[in-house]
Amino acid sequence: MAKINALSGQQRLRQLAKTQLGTAVHVTDPAVQSSTAEEQGHFNDKHQHLAARSGAAAGNAGLTLAQRAERRLQMQRERQQHNLESIMALALDYCPEQVSGMDVDPDWFQQFCQLVLEISNKSMQQLWAKILAGEIASPGKFSLKTLHTLQRMSYKEALALQQAANLSCRTRQDPSARIYFGYIRKPSLWRLLTGRSKAVMNLNQFGLSYPQILSLMDIGLLHNSEIESGELPAGQTLNWQYQQLSINGTVSSKDVVLQYYKYTASGAELLPLLTSQPNQQYLQALRQLLAEIIRFT
Repeated sequence: MAKINALSGQQRLRQLAKTQLGTAVHVTDPAVQSSTAEEQGHFNDKHQHLAARSGAAAGNAGLTLAQRAERRLQMQRERQQHNLESIMALALDYCPEQVSGMDVDPDWFQQFCQLVLEISNKSMQQLWAKILAGEIASPGKFSLKTLHTLQRMSYKEALALQQAANLSCRTRQDPSARIYFGYIRKPSLWRLLTGRSKAVMNLNQFGLSYPQILSLMDIGLLHNSEIESGELPAGQTLNWQYQQLSINGTVSSKDVVLQYYKYTASGAELLPLLTSQPNQQYLQALRQLLAEIIRFT
């Protein structure tokens, strides 16, 4: 059992910043985050704002090419430092009081700092801050592979992951999260004559489109193909946990295989960081879909 350190999560984060970065964690005033150009919808305003951020604004015309390049690099370094300090400050809000006695791996922390330099989106910064706080609380919780996967994730893909999280459930037999969407019955002469050997539902009607599923597969958060469960014998008891809801049932038909999407190791690490809400329409549709093969209680 890991010993409990007397330092709180916030104290350990400040200590980590001081020893590894040589600086204190500064709490950024959110009131200064928005800019006039972002609040206005005019193309010229946005263009000038982006030009200023890149160091190529019209006001630099009197500088030499070398001076403009140096100014751009200086602005880039300042922006990167601002992003890093913003995430460190946000992490203070997520740090628990009690943390593991183990220290965060210095190599992990250095890679974390490098990967967040270009993260300016506030929602993505919050996700990175939760990761840092989680790693401080329990070192080794997030792999470097997961960090590199998250660094490639766009805000649009983060929204897709949130939609997927809202449809995810677990079983008592296997705690890894998955998204159920259908079932298959092994073929028989009777089913060939009567049909109904397969049933699937469109997840798009519950907020998760197929292009979103493909994007989550592409960045390595979902496995690259649909997965089929092992053949479920008639009479087997199923215990599912959907968000805060417990769903119990008994398999009432033999030769049944369930279909679902499964998260990769990186996806499973990121999933607990999201605040998911149960989709009652999805739950009702799933129960109706599986009613022919599972008797729910």
